[in-house]
Amino acid sequence: MKRTLLFGLILLALIAACAPAPTATPVPPTPAPKPTEAPKATAAPALPDLKGRALKIGSDTTYPPFESVNEKKEIVGFDVDLVNAICQKINCKPTFITADFDGLLIAVNNKTYDFSISGWTITEERAKTVDFGLPYMKNTQVLLVRVDETVVKEPEDLKKPEVIVAVQLGTTNSITAKKLVADPNKQVKEFQDFPAAVQALINKQANVVVIDTFASSQLLADNKGKIKLTGKQFGDEALGMVFRKGDTELKSAFDAGLKAVFADGTWSKLCEKWWKDISPKPDCTGAGLPLK
Repeated sequence: MKRTLLFGLILLALIAACAPAPTATPVPPTPAPKPTEAPKATAAPALPDLKGRALKIGSDTTYPPFESVNEKKEIVGFDVDLVNAICQKINCKPTFITADFDGLLIAVNNKTYDFSISGWTITEERAKTVDFGLPYMKNTQVLLVRVDETVVKEPEDLKKPEVIVAVQLGTTNSITAKKLVADPNKQVKEFQDFPAAVQALINKQANVVVIDTFASSQLLADNKGKIKLTGKQFGDEALGMVFRKGDTELKSAFDAGLKAVFADGTWSKLCEKWWKDISPKPDCTGAGLPLK
């Protein structure tokens, strides 16, 4: 019995020794991590190239700080610097030419000028005859009065029949004044430019001047102690460049250039430069403008 058991154990050991070893299941190698790729920068769209084109720009140069003539007989101002900055982007050579405001739209359409920048308020009525570029500044209107004025304090006071309003011919300020007074034919006096309207105010030929808020800044500084602002700002307007109807090439180029000088901070720097020491002052961040 013992011999039989021993023989069985030996036989089992021999069988186990001769059995093949179990095959190991191969483990696939862990792939090495791919290097992290930096996000590809999106190239800025190429700006239009006007190939050094010379441009004639009609402007009423009696509208500081947007445009005026300095003591050296040079045309200077925010609008002038803005156009120069845009032309550096889109390769053009601007020349500013002084012209009467009320004839500028016709002069642009008959090709006397390539376009106009002159504190133009964008309106539906004007857009019927010309094309506006993108708005480059938000604006409102305000009242200028003599420092001793007691009759006019707010826009509602223009309804008083004794009030005489001075404005510049052909402006939206003239249109506004005629809506605010009781009798436009008797109460509104139109002048060729705003300095003449302000002089009429100082000379007591008028009680008030209706003017764009940010154009009033330099006139207030030039006539300190003689005139002042009164009442609230009113209206919600935007300024734009004026192009010949259907001139999509020039308009598109300047729209692109305007966006570029806004994006690189030039627009804000020019705003701060021209309203540095005068008020009321625009929002030099450009809030509310469709330029981003």
